[in-house]
Amino acid sequence: MRRRAVSSHELLGLLSELRSNYELREFEVDAGPKMLRVTAPVIDRSALTKATRKSTQHRMDSAELLHGRDGLAPSPEAESAGVPHWSELWPCSRAMAAYFGHCVRMRSVDAIEVRCGLGTAGLGAAAKGARVRLADSDPEALRFARYNALQNGFPHVTTMEFDWKNDRLPGTVGSLIFTDVLHDRESFDHVFRMLRDNLSPGRTAFLAEPGRPVASDFFEELRKTDYRVRLDMERVEDTDSENYYLVSVLRIKKEH
Repeated sequence: MRRRAVSSHELLGLLSELRSNYELREFEVDAGPKMLRVTAPVIDRSALTKATRKSTQHRMDSAELLHGRDGLAPSPEAESAGVPHWSELWPCSRAMAAYFGHCVRMRSVDAIEVRCGLGTAGLGAAAKGARVRLADSDPEALRFARYNALQNGFPHVTTMEFDWKNDRLPGTVGSLIFTDVLHDRESFDHVFRMLRDNLSPGRTAFLAEPGRPVASDFFEELRKTDYRVRLDMERVEDTDSENYYLVSVLRIKKEH
């Protein structure tokens, strides 16, 4: 099926809305054959207050419980106290996009990026031909994820509001994408539940992890399962310095 072209009207409309709420910053992310353009907000105190108010009001209107922190968890090497985690371009997201670009065939695979934040990792999969849904519990994150999909020429990439702690994904998909989600032991249960309930037999989930101490316990639990696991390392440069990070990328294959 031929994919529709990006609507310049929709793209400019979204950009105008984002600019009315935030100062924006632009990044380029290596995704193999494609360099992704990723737009993120510059979160100052006034923007943070506005974003928090909008997110809180959305949850109250939806009769949802306020709990935890939305978006991507911070990498241990980052210091961004008080900043919404979805607003940062974390090393794990960039590593996963690069990994898809250089190491993985994703053509025609149905994939969901869980807790997508800006959508970077999922867009890396889309660049290799995957049919991607970007899922996050924060509507502000989804605004940026949608804009990033459009500005990279992926109008077929969709967004969905999804709280992985409380919502349940119906059915199975060809691939699950997790970037930097192992920030506490409670998150282990959510990953294993989605692997069990939502990953199609014979298909692969991808999980990027930046070196959190707690992740070693997850790896130990994963060894006790019958999933086939492959571990690779991806090097990514820091966006603001000459430093680099080594990110673990796990391929978790569900045999049956």
